[in-house]
Amino acid sequence: MGSAAHGGASGLSGGPHRSKTTRPSKTVRSTAALLGVLAGEEPPAPLEGYGYDTARSAVLPQTLPASLDALEADTALTDLLGKGFTTSFLSYKRDEVERFHRHVTDWEFTEYAYHL
Repeated sequence: MGSAAHGGASGLSGGPHRSKTTRPSKTVRSTAALLGVLAGEEPPAPLEGYGYDTARSAVLPQTLPASLDALEADTALTDLLGKGFTTSFLSYKRDEVERFHRHVTDWEFTEYAYHL
């Protein structure tokens, strides 16, 4: 019989038990939903049609850095998530942004390489 880590004895296929896998974005979304429940807020009516009409729905941050700034500014959410999680998550994602900005994309190479 195979090991539990390989889907054998545990009956799980695809590797280790999923409850041990951390999904920070899922944690943040679930915690934000919990804040709404605790505040007694009712969900808005479903948005039908064009979802980018700013008169009908809030505009979400358009970049990862803007999203991270919005998370950091949301003290109710960050207090519930905890300082350790929030600091680690923000640090990790901001490092990801910095690493991306040091990378030359395929588009940039194609656009500018002929100058070399």
